[in-house]
Amino acid sequence: MRLSRQLLAIGAVLGLLMVSISAGIAADDASFVWTKDEAAGRANLMFGNQPVVRYVYPYDPSTKERLFETYKPFHHVFGPGTQTEITQGTNGKQFPHHRGVYVGWNKTGFEGQTLDFWHCTKGAHQKHVKFLELKGDKTHGRMVAEIHWNDADGKPVIIETRTLVARREPTTNGWQLDWSSKLASQRGEISLDGDRQHAGFQFRAAPEVGAKNAARFMRPANFEQKPDAIQVGDAGTPPPHIDLTWFAMNFPVGEQRFTVEYFDNPNLPKPALFSERPYGRFGTFFKTKVAADKPLELKYRLIVSAGEAPTVAAIQKRYDQFVNDLKTSP
Repeated sequence: MRLSRQLLAIGAVLGLLMVSISAGIAADDASFVWTKDEAAGRANLMFGNQPVVRYVYPYDPSTKERLFETYKPFHHVFGPGTQTEITQGTNGKQFPHHRGVYVGWNKTGFEGQTLDFWHCTKGAHQKHVKFLELKGDKTHGRMVAEIHWNDADGKPVIIETRTLVARREPTTNGWQLDWSSKLASQRGEISLDGDRQHAGFQFRAAPEVGAKNAARFMRPANFEQKPDAIQVGDAGTPPPHIDLTWFAMNFPVGEQRFTVEYFDNPNLPKPALFSERPYGRFGTFFKTKVAADKPLELKYRLIVSAGEAPTVAAIQKRYDQFVNDLKTSP
């Protein structure tokens, strides 16, 4: 009887080992693959059996409620090694215009008028028009989409070419998300203006982070090191909390903690005004003009990891690599 129990125990251990080995083989052999549901307006990027990002892009003005839910496309992000969505979607009750990873300016000026492409009021909206590329392989997944920033008559003010490239990030065992938005004017010179709370390239964590004001922040070594959000206005010359180069937000979703490292681009207009909120939104904003014949190209990098928060030195090293990559990218 004792021998039988020992053999059963050994068999169970061997079974678990085989499952572990099989999972390892699957992970090593995995590829980035996109699946698309045009009817729902969703494109999902998987790495093996792991969800990485979900591009949400329906546009439905049939009712006031559906228009509110679909007036701008955005990306959800999933926690590495999990099936957990760590970003807020259209169901957020606190500042529901914050949706995943997104970009917009609340004061977009042209032809003597100003439209709000952050809250998308008075008929302004961002509309996904088509995919230009949707590919994946063992090294990365790449999405290129054409998005029109339209006025209330459906005429484009800006045509955005949005590119997202996802890779595995080996030092964190997480995701590296490279974001590029090329903004081309369709209405002469355009001014991009607003404030750090309502413009720029932003990330919003899942609603439960906001329910507890649970976001904590990290910054470069030569800036103030405190976990609480630094919440400032835009007044002053220069205004406070600018040009950090990078910052990171650590927050809990479910039983796990996640960190998102946000790398600003030194080649973009300055000052870059950094925005932090304890409910889980952060990003940067700048003011500029987009010439009629010269598109503005935004490039940023997010590093997403699960578990213990990385060190300032480790994040700085990854940021330095991002800057080097910018020098060699087309």
